[in-house]
Amino acid sequence: MILDLYARLDQRSWVDLARMPLALTLVLGLAIISFTMGAASAQSLGQSTSVKSQGFHFAETTGRAVILDAALQQEARLMALEEALYLAALQGGADINGYSAVMTDTAIEDHFVVRPASRILDYTITDEVIGDQHYEVSIRAAIGSMPRKSCSTRRDINVTVFAPEITQDAKTPAAAGPMAGQIMSELVDAINSRSGVNARLSTTTKLDPARLARANDNFDYQALTTGVVRVRRGDFAIVPEIQMTARRDQSGLDRRDILVMQVMLHLFAGETYVQVDSFAADVEIVTQSSGPIRALNVLRRPNRSEVLAQMRAPVASLVSKMARKLQCAPITATLSVESGQLTVPVGSHHGMRQNALAVASGTDTPWQILRVTAVRDMQATLVPFNTQRDITRLAGRTVEFMEIPQ
Repeated sequence: MILDLYARLDQRSWVDLARMPLALTLVLGLAIISFTMGAASAQSLGQSTSVKSQGFHFAETTGRAVILDAALQQEARLMALEEALYLAALQGGADINGYSAVMTDTAIEDHFVVRPASRILDYTITDEVIGDQHYEVSIRAAIGSMPRKSCSTRRDINVTVFAPEITQDAKTPAAAGPMAGQIMSELVDAINSRSGVNARLSTTTKLDPARLARANDNFDYQALTTGVVRVRRGDFAIVPEIQMTARRDQSGLDRRDILVMQVMLHLFAGETYVQVDSFAADVEIVTQSSGPIRALNVLRRPNRSEVLAQMRAPVASLVSKMARKLQCAPITATLSVESGQLTVPVGSHHGMRQNALAVASGTDTPWQILRVTAVRDMQATLVPFNTQRDITRLAGRTVEFMEIPQ
């Protein structure tokens, strides 16, 4: 039934028929009046106020309808609700179209159509009043459009760095191995010192998803003696890796030996240890040049510090790229119902705060907006914007947090 109301709102128009020669003047006047249409309509049809939020508005409106007969009370209720929704939609602006029609007696009739320029994302009924002749419905609606994903506020993330991996083929220079170890140490230090990244270093522990997925460690000798490093739900595991290969380029009498190094950061989701992302940077370093002039060969050969500087070059940008993406990614979780309340398995450990706003796909509205009412270490409790909804129908849906108070 609510979907029928939305269809009727799309087709609804306000038409003013008048025999006026100055149609253009009237159109311009209506364009100015459209900015205060909600307030003007409130005098005859209801009241409307709006509060801006991030990407959309919260508007409060009241619609009225005449009760023609006691048996038609439900129809009057729907008409009042439709009026309230229409007034709320006008809070986001209005589109005005007009045309003139010549009648049989050569009179000119000017037609003007006013339609809402925004959509209602979600709403809740705040009050219903039944009078002798009128039915009033008051609503609070979220109108406009969902906020675009941005990174104006970056959240803190929790990561665990596991044992790095360094591989090199037989053709790489012997000195490249120790230098790769030094670069790996700088890479781990860059992650640990990155602002907004809460890093836990377990660089002596190799990431073993099969072992970490086990719930019972009573028969694991290593777990009983040294413990097991696990990554909590909502956090990330990082495995740094450096791969080195060598190749030789020949051009006439000139020959160049090139060291190809790839620095990678592999990301795994906490608790499940499924790989969710990977970041990589490549660098090519000329380690030796051979040509017909021996003196030039000596001059063109880079020293150890120059090679080390080139190997170090991609480290800072790679860590920055990873941190920016993770910190800008919205928190998502699956809704569940526990003890009659909607909950998600993310909490203060992940930066969740009370009054954070979240959104899930809707049924009778395009979206369903929710608000965080309580936060614990690994869990948060939410309530729908429309408190009359059956929360069991939201269980299993993915919710995305679009605004987290700081």
